[in-house]
Amino acid sequence: MKRITPSLLSVGLLALLTAILARSAEPQPPPRYRLEIGQELVYEGSSRFKYQNGSHGTTDKTTFWVTRRNDDGSWHIIAHNENIFSQSYGNADAAQTPARKQEAFDAFELYPDGRIANAPQGYQEKRLPATFVSLPADLASARTGWEQKQEDGDKSLFRLASQSDPAPGKWVFEKTDEGLFNEIYLSTSKAFIHFDAQRGLITKVESEYTQGYGFDGKGTGTVELKSAGQKAPAWIAQLAQETDVLLKAKTMVHDASEAGQGDGHNKASATAEKALRDGRDKVKLPLIVAQFDAQIEEFSRSATYYAEEKKREDEVLNKAAAQWSTVDIDGKKHSLAGCRGKVIVLDFWYRGCGWCIKAMPQIKEVVEHYQGKPVVVLGMNTDRDEKDARFVVAKLKLNYATLKAEGLPEKYSVQGFPTLIIIDQKGVVRGRHVGYSPTLREELVKKIDGLLASER
Repeated sequence: MKRITPSLLSVGLLALLTAILARSAEPQPPPRYRLEIGQELVYEGSSRFKYQNGSHGTTDKTTFWVTRRNDDGSWHIIAHNENIFSQSYGNADAAQTPARKQEAFDAFELYPDGRIANAPQGYQEKRLPATFVSLPADLASARTGWEQKQEDGDKSLFRLASQSDPAPGKWVFEKTDEGLFNEIYLSTSKAFIHFDAQRGLITKVESEYTQGYGFDGKGTGTVELKSAGQKAPAWIAQLAQETDVLLKAKTMVHDASEAGQGDGHNKASATAEKALRDGRDKVKLPLIVAQFDAQIEEFSRSATYYAEEKKREDEVLNKAAAQWSTVDIDGKKHSLAGCRGKVIVLDFWYRGCGWCIKAMPQIKEVVEHYQGKPVVVLGMNTDRDEKDARFVVAKLKLNYATLKAEGLPEKYSVQGFPTLIIIDQKGVVRGRHVGYSPTLREELVKKIDGLLASER
């Protein structure tokens, strides 16, 4: 047997050490999601927000199914979120309000670097992509930080939680959110995201947040990966097929909600209801059946809501606008009569209305679009404390007058916020828009252009 001399042993150890050091000196590859067709990922979490007179919190479960790999490298993901909200007042023995359960079910495309495509409207509020975030291009950008734009123009800022190199395959990112709600509601939001590069998955998210307006307090939350299993190919194929049926029906429901009132809405509603009931008969998976049942129940409730909205709309639409006079927050006098000859847009809002705040950037764009034309936009604020109105005006740099409108919403049958009332040059109400829409600017411009053209 050949004898290993000390010199040969030393050379071998040196070579091995050199190889190890060389590998450790190599930069880590950037973290990337690594999913598989048929994968089922289950995340569960909870949060609690405490304030002076009580607290509220959630328990949360989100399940993701990977149903295909697209030609562009993204995965098609179906997601189901179940969220239970509870609230209590006073001390620990105080009775809680009844817990509210909400569900969201939809689909989107996820790229290895965390980009999301074909996302459903409002998917962030639905908590569907909470455990899929943007990832850094490389270690250098991880150190300097990177950002992810949200669908509403807000953004999330990311960076390594520690400037020292992460342990091999183990990344921890710090995430902070910036946006309108942070500014208006004096809120902060921070999370620490644990990413396992070997598995290509986020394994844990620890969050902390504060708010200084409305509910003044602090909260924490945790979400963890509970399981990463594999479903049978036949089940995944059935899920994908039946989900397509469901989402097509939901699209028709959405179209009906956007159709306004009158014959157009009635026809779209009838089509949507038929699609829901026909779709319900085509699916077999209990999960999808339950989603159809929930959609049908919600559709029935919405029919009552739209009937009530139609009644409120009929009370003001195509009728002479109710007269009023008031002052803005700077004391300047305004009246409906003083705007005669112009197209008037009244935006009814208050600080605590998140959808009102979210709509304001689009309303500012409408004001800019009609500079120098016979169009006037007026903010109709109903806050009891003038300081709240002034705060929003200053933060958002509103480019239109903000009027004190207490008592005025009733003149236009306004109950939901925001509500926009559009009045023509002769003082007749010609439009009414309730709620937020991502296409609000385009809808307003189309309506106003039509009224301007009618006067030529």
